[in-house]
Amino acid sequence: MNKADIKPAKDFYNILEVSPKARAEVIQAAYRTLMQIYHPDKNKADERVARNLNEAKQTLLDSKKREEYDKNRLDLMGKDLGEYTVIEMIAEGGFGKTYKAKHNIIDELACIKHAHYVSPQDEEILVQEAKTIWDLRHYSIPSMKGMLKLEDGSLALIMSYIPGPTLEQIIKKNKKLDPEHVAWITERSLNALKYLHYNGVVHGDVKPQNIIVQPENHMIVLVDYGLSIIRPSSSSKSPGYTPLFAPPEQIAGKTLLPESDFYSLGMTMIYALGGDIEKRLVPENTPSSLCSFIKKMIVYDILKRPNWDKEDLAEELQDIRMKEFGRKSSGMKPIPGI
Repeated sequence: MNKADIKPAKDFYNILEVSPKARAEVIQAAYRTLMQIYHPDKNKADERVARNLNEAKQTLLDSKKREEYDKNRLDLMGKDLGEYTVIEMIAEGGFGKTYKAKHNIIDELACIKHAHYVSPQDEEILVQEAKTIWDLRHYSIPSMKGMLKLEDGSLALIMSYIPGPTLEQIIKKNKKLDPEHVAWITERSLNALKYLHYNGVVHGDVKPQNIIVQPENHMIVLVDYGLSIIRPSSSSKSPGYTPLFAPPEQIAGKTLLPESDFYSLGMTMIYALGGDIEKRLVPENTPSSLCSFIKKMIVYDILKRPNWDKEDLAEELQDIRMKEFGRKSSGMKPIPGI
C-alpha cells in the first residue's frame, strides 16, 4: 500500500473534544454539551457539525463499532513515525501492536512497539521497559533507539529489530526440541540473564514468547522488558506475570529476585523439551544431569534455587553439554523445520 492510498478517517474523538481513552459516560456528556451549542434548531449553519457529532456518538458509544474504529484509526501501516516508516505488523497484544519499520535515511530496520490500548497507568509499563534497557548493551538484549509520543497521546517504543522466530513458534511447529538444542538456547539465555542481573535488572517475564532464536548463528535475544524491575527492594511489586512460567513469589505478589528468572527459564526448558508444564514434569528421555539442572531451578522456595554468588549456571550447563553431548558448542546443528 502506498502512502497516497492511506485515507485518514474522521477523528471522532477530536469532534467530541474528548480523549481516545474517554469512558462512555464522558463521551455522552461531551455529546450533550456540544449539541446544545451546535444543534440545527439553534443554528442552521451548523447542520454539518451536528451530523458529525451524531456520527461520532453513535460510533463511540457502541462497543463493537468503537473497537473496529480504534483498530482502523490506530493502524500504523505505511505511516511515518519520526525518522521511521512502518512497513509490517509483527504482533498484536493487549497493549497494542508491534511493527517492523525502516529508517528513512540509513535504510536500516527497527522494531516499534505502539501502546495504544493501554490506560495512562499502564503506560508506565512501557516507560519502565524503556528505562530498563536504555543503557544496556549485550548481544542477547535488544538496544533502545527512542520513544515517541504520537498525536493522540499514545506512546511508541523504538528498539532494534531482531529477526528470527520465537522459541514458542519453533515449539508450536516442531512440538519439541531435542535436549542439545534446549541446552544451548538455555545457556545463551543464562548469559543474557547474568548480564541483566549484574546490572540490577530482573527480567520478570522469561518465557518462550520472549526468546527469539536466530538459527543461522545459534544465538538468542531475550525481549520484552515491560514487567522488569530495576534493583528490586522489599517494596518492589511485579506489574504482572504470565501463568505457568511465573514463579510462586511473583504470583503471590512478593518481591522478585534474580532467582525468579531462573524459575521461569526452567519452566521454559520443560516447555521446549515437550514436557508437561502444568505438572512441571521433565520428559523421561531428558539426560539425567540436564533433568537435575532443571529441577533445581524450579523449586518453589526461592532461597533454595541457585544464585550467581554460589555458582555460575552458564558454566555449569557447559559442563553438562560436554558430559551428555560430547561437546560444549552446538556445532551449528540445524533446528528442524527452521
